[in-house]
Amino acid sequence: MKNFNIYLAGAISCFGKDGYNYSNDWRIELKNKLENLESKYKPIITNPNDYYNIITIEYDSELEVQKFDLDRVRNSDLVIVNFNAKTSIGTSKEIAVANEHNIPVLGLNEYGLELHPWDINDCRKIFTDKNKLIDYVNRFYLN
Repeated sequence: MKNFNIYLAGAISCFGKDGYNYSNDWRIELKNKLENLESKYKPIITNPNDYYNIITIEYDSELEVQKFDLDRVRNSDLVIVNFNAKTSIGTSKEIAVANEHNIPVLGLNEYGLELHPWDINDCRKIFTDKNKLIDYVNRFYLN
């Protein structure tokens, strides 16, 4: 079975240490659901919080984190971005890099936030429901 790399983009540091779970819980949920699908490809999910996070700071600089995350984006087959914060510079950079490398980006905007037009344009499709997003990924990318 061939691997299919999915990167989970979205705001992290703008929520602060108190909001860490908010920035991470959706990633864990999507990862579990995607990995448990019966599909032609094996999804390998990158949750950036599994490597660098704001709770257990094990990095020397933000440059280290930025380069690592963007390398993971460049080596992905798909990027899923959660627009759960109105402004996240890192998220915008991740989806811009994905677009520069012709990596499809799917968005999730459960709260109906007003998004910057460039972020909208960088997504192939934006969903308001996680389960519909997962079904779409399974149908169009994993099978």
